[in-house]
Amino acid sequence: MEELNILRILNKYNPWWSNKDIPPSKINEFKRGDFYVIKKLLEKREIISIIGPRRVGKTIMMHQLIKDLLSSGVDAKRILYLSVDEIELKNVDTQFSEILDTYSKYVIKTPLDSLNEVHYLFLDEIQEVPDWGKILKNWYDLGYNIKFVISGSSSIWITKGTEESLLGRISSTIMMPLKFSEVLRYKGIIPQDSYKKRAELKEGLMGAVQKDDYTLWVNSLKDFAGYFTPLKEKIQIELHRYLTVGGYPEFLDEEDYTKISEAIRDKIKLIFFKDIVRYFRIRNPDVLEDLFKLISKDSGGSFNLAKTAELLDIQRPTLRDYLNYLTKAYLIQSSQFYSVNRKKRIRKQDKVYVLDAGIRNGIIDYLDENLIKDEGELGRVVEGVLFDHLIRFKFNLERGPEPEIFYWKGKKEIDFVLQVKRKPIPIESKFRKKISGEVYDSIELFLSENNSPFGIVVTKDDFKIRDKIIDVPLWIFLLMV
Repeated sequence: MEELNILRILNKYNPWWSNKDIPPSKINEFKRGDFYVIKKLLEKREIISIIGPRRVGKTIMMHQLIKDLLSSGVDAKRILYLSVDEIELKNVDTQFSEILDTYSKYVIKTPLDSLNEVHYLFLDEIQEVPDWGKILKNWYDLGYNIKFVISGSSSIWITKGTEESLLGRISSTIMMPLKFSEVLRYKGIIPQDSYKKRAELKEGLMGAVQKDDYTLWVNSLKDFAGYFTPLKEKIQIELHRYLTVGGYPEFLDEEDYTKISEAIRDKIKLIFFKDIVRYFRIRNPDVLEDLFKLISKDSGGSFNLAKTAELLDIQRPTLRDYLNYLTKAYLIQSSQFYSVNRKKRIRKQDKVYVLDAGIRNGIIDYLDENLIKDEGELGRVVEGVLFDHLIRFKFNLERGPEPEIFYWKGKKEIDFVLQVKRKPIPIESKFRKKISGEVYDSIELFLSENNSPFGIVVTKDDFKIRDKIIDVPLWIFLLMV
């Protein structure tokens, strides 16, 4: 491809080189928590990888970072952004080195090996570049003053590149749909600095676990609830909507549930065919779609591998692969049986959850006003939202590569087990007006058998302290994350 044609494309994607504003469609004043995490990583040499499902806001995040760099005084031409699935580049199979050579020759007018200041290269949808992992490894290892920030729409692609070439050279951040607290911040219902109250609450939780004194958690929880209680009515109205449409940014201001349902089904097809079917060359994608619908209908239920394989008329190894594909596309995640004995964990069936309420409701045609009125259906949705937020909560408490949330079943059953400092905290999801005494019996049994510091029942409205069992309303619990 001719250099001047490449330059034309680069100028299209980088209007700040000509003192023009970033297009409104590429930017948003609202900043997610991930923005501040990634901003700090810009100071380090490692390649930054932003991974997540399609349409969660990765491109907007990149442009927010670019705007922040420009505002901090970084010369505009030291920042290059490129969507690498640009159709003109793909059609001619332009080599990555040609793009950088053109940038070096015509934009910064300096050889790349002679850069005195950091130059930022933002590469969106990196998975579209063949052998991108090896290419970035080669550039990284040259030691040039270049900071790479990349994005990808699925861990299917990014993990492969990382494992093969970039171990020790890349720092990954996973962007998921918006948490409930982020939706409330976006809509101006809770203060932008409410993260400070969450930090205090987490500190109280960690102290309670480490010192085996649950009153530390109770005291910080009372303070936390008191801070947000004046906003309760507005928060609960938004909670009903969140349980229905989920946390994808594109639906924040859309009121038509029919349009949202149609968009979700289109989104699922895009994920299936661009991120799963194309990569793994699946011959019968209809089976994959049927599997996802089955999981969505019974999200949070025990997953029987043998029965499901028979129902879908596929072999068990194939079914395991399909589950893995859906997991890597950030559509589902499994919960294992809680036991300190790993063999016992493996012997028990997993529970499988769809990670976003809107995706779950849309794929089974239950995204409408009637969902909130159906107690049984709503209970399944609440359990899925809790599971998703507990995974994030666990990651924030004790950062690790793959945070896990377990379930437990003995004579009684516990929906979730959250491990903090290797101590298990049982959590029951009971989004209903009346809660039976058996629920508390289950938690008390778990507490006695597992030396747990305390237990939690997530309720619809009740906020009570029952010795070492705390009732916490769902709206308060979700704000913790």
